Amino acid sequence: MTELRPAPHAWHRDEARIRWDTMLLRQTLLYLPAQFLGPVFQFVSILTWTHFLSPTDLGLVALITAVQELSLATTLNWFTHYTVRYAGGAPSPGKAFLDTETFVLTISGVITVLIVVAMPSFIDGVWTWGLVAAAILQSVGRLAVAQLSDRARACGDPLSYSILQIGWPVGGFFAALALVMLYEPSAASVLAGYAAAQAISLALVLLRIEIGLEPLRFAREVIAKAMAYALPLVIGGVLVWLANNGVRFVVEWRDGAAAVGLVTVGWSIGLRIASVAAMMVTAAGFPLALARARDGGHEAGQAQLARNGLLLLATLAPASAGLWMISDLIVPMFVGEPYRAVTAAILPASILAGAARSFRVHCGEQVFLLHERPVVPLINDAIDAVAALVLGGIGLLWAGLPGLVAGAAIGAVLSLIVTMAWGWALYRFALPLADVVKIALATAAMMAVIALVPARPDIASLTLIVALGALVFASLIAALYPRERRKAVALAREMVVARQKP
Repeated sequence: MTELRPAPHAWHRDEARIRWDTMLLRQTLLYLPAQFLGPVFQFVSILTWTHFLSPTDLGLVALITAVQELSLATTLNWFTHYTVRYAGGAPSPGKAFLDTETFVLTISGVITVLIVVAMPSFIDGVWTWGLVAAAILQSVGRLAVAQLSDRARACGDPLSYSILQIGWPVGGFFAALALVMLYEPSAASVLAGYAAAQAISLALVLLRIEIGLEPLRFAREVIAKAMAYALPLVIGGVLVWLANNGVRFVVEWRDGAAAVGLVTVGWSIGLRIASVAAMMVTAAGFPLALARARDGGHEAGQAQLARNGLLLLATLAPASAGLWMISDLIVPMFVGEPYRAVTAAILPASILAGAARSFRVHCGEQVFLLHERPVVPLINDAIDAVAALVLGGIGLLWAGLPGLVAGAAIGAVLSLIVTMAWGWALYRFALPLADVVKIALATAAMMAVIALVPARPDIASLTLIVALGALVFASLIAALYPRERRKAVALAREMVVARQKP
């Protein structure tokens, strides 16, 4: 009897998929330290400042950070989007790009300085010259870190990326903590610590990479292409900023900076845990999908996006569900007493908002960017922002701060549903249902085990619960995905062997 074998092209497709899956795992592991440590220390910092800063000082830090993010969204993100989308297609960005990058950073920095200087005129709080100076230095440093990080990611330079993304949040936390403990527990001390760490990180990276030294020779064609591609994304970024930070300014307008400090802790924890989970696995994902699309067309790139999305879901679902399950433990253990009541009340809704928004931005919207249709994410961002502000405003009038955050969470979920439905309608893009069910079952099993374990408000009990939940989820995922398990083990062994070679 003649042996039946798949057609050659089927073998080629399978080999190509395995090769790209292995590359995704490899790139994810290379970027993992930066993707994990940076967001984790930002998460830790929120909890730490509740024990040192007054609600007013923490509110000022939150509002200054929010203004920085608005400045990033309006003056720089159009160029970082272009960098991620197009700068990785060649071995070197080229002089025209580098000079244009320096020009854009200079203009963005000047605008940011003007915005920060104007903040005392419309933000309540005790403003000193030291606070303004620290805010300026930290804000300008953040612009440079953001752009050079995305350039390093696009060009496949994980070391530079890691220096920038670990240096300022980790080093900045310890520098700020030293200033807060030894000098003064104030917003100025926190911002000065982060500014110093940013300067050191940038200095180290500038020893490794090229920069443009003639910004006045910027390339008009690069500017034009970047604006044409990214203008809808800039508007979308402003809308995302509005959805994330609008609640803070609504609270500041009604109740002042101290109330912003109170709501910031729970809101930031929910958004940050989603960011930690998402950034652990997404740094390499989209550039890899773009590379695969260049090699095999949009269909191949879209298939890679689906695999990226599953990896994101397998990280985001257990992290968000796990935090929700242990929130009654961590709030009294880690949050300062003045902040506990509000944090406990708003944390569940903030976790939901962060998870929905992260999944939409890092998975649902990327298929439209792959097909170079950035207007669609813009519309989805508008839905999120409008729904968050309208529903949040209704919630604020109805139930105070918890109602405000619950309304924002509903808006984030509605926008996610619209985004995924639109992706299916235009490109038949969706995560495989069988895989979604597997991840959901593993997450549900993890939650059931956590619920059955007796919990006490101490480190030993918390560590046991977290470790047990992680073990249950990881074991079930490994059992449900045997081929991926073997591939991950083989890749880990290969990387260990490679490191051992002289």
